[in-house]
Amino acid sequence: MKKIAYFFVAAGLALGLTSCLNDDEHFVNFAGAGYVAEIPYTANRSIAKAVTVSAAAASVVAPVDINIASPNPPTQNIDVTVGVDQAALTTYNVGRATPYKILPAAAYQLTTPMVTVTAGQRIATVNVTFVGTQVPATGGPYALPLTIQSASNNAIISANNKTQILTVTLAK
Repeated sequence: MKKIAYFFVAAGLALGLTSCLNDDEHFVNFAGAGYVAEIPYTANRSIAKAVTVSAAAASVVAPVDINIASPNPPTQNIDVTVGVDQAALTTYNVGRATPYKILPAAAYQLTTPMVTVTAGQRIATVNVTFVGTQVPATGGPYALPLTIQSASNNAIISANNKTQILTVTLAK
């Protein structure tokens, strides 16, 4: 008899604790959400990404992925433009008490500041080329702050994951 009573109590609890999410006042339906342009590395790991450049290297390429976050892949091409953002580096330095200085313009090339995330895809890559012979050996540490500046076709720029700080270390 005790086993039957425990069974009914357990079954009652199980049924009482389940519900339909669509009826929950806290349910958020993302089906109609738009497209959000973001740098996924910052969401998954850290805003800072270390790049080591040889002092003798003519070029070292560091890829920065751009992601379109949405319930479904975009149905049209989305152009995303990335640029260097001194204010982002200042904010990073103040928030973390770091002394990074912006890398001199001769030490890098933003070979494709505008990339297209093609319809049906989610990722495109911006390549930053570092010129090791132009990275100063003194006066650092140096960093290159990249921020998503614009996105086409009504894509929203992520407020939290729009910036990547590439910290540059010179290897000899």
